[in-house]
Amino acid sequence: MVNEDRVKLMTKLAVYESTKGKKQLNISKYYKRDYVRYNMFKTAVAATLAFFMILGIYILLNAEELMYALTDMDIMGEATKIGIAYAVFVVGYMVFARLFYARKYEKVKPDVIQYNQNLKKLKEMYDKEEKELEEKRTGRSVTLDNDNFNNY
Repeated sequence: MVNEDRVKLMTKLAVYESTKGKKQLNISKYYKRDYVRYNMFKTAVAATLAFFMILGIYILLNAEELMYALTDMDIMGEATKIGIAYAVFVVGYMVFARLFYARKYEKVKPDVIQYNQNLKKLKEMYDKEEKELEEKRTGRSVTLDNDNFNNY
């Protein structure tokens, strides 16, 4: 005997798992704070690489001018400017990443809660069916209250 409600619920769960559920369930494995921090760390690494790539391209494009200016250049002053630019660049990306990933986590939360509620409904359906089958098989009602517990 096929339970139509259970099949519909299972189909709904399977569709969710195979579409947006893949990413959302992966995100929901983390606590919000851990998820945001992990992605902020990845953003900091990516921003550092991007900054030094941009700096390298700038140096390569202006190599001749930089070689002529190298003799009278205040190297410590230029290094300070580069350090400040790096700090502003990375901190800017980190702030953006924090806001972005916190919002992303919050957007995923309602769908995952609904998914978990549907799983709970499915489990209740299976438990109810199993109890009914057990009652049919034994020919008696199976209860686990204190009075009947000693009879088994």
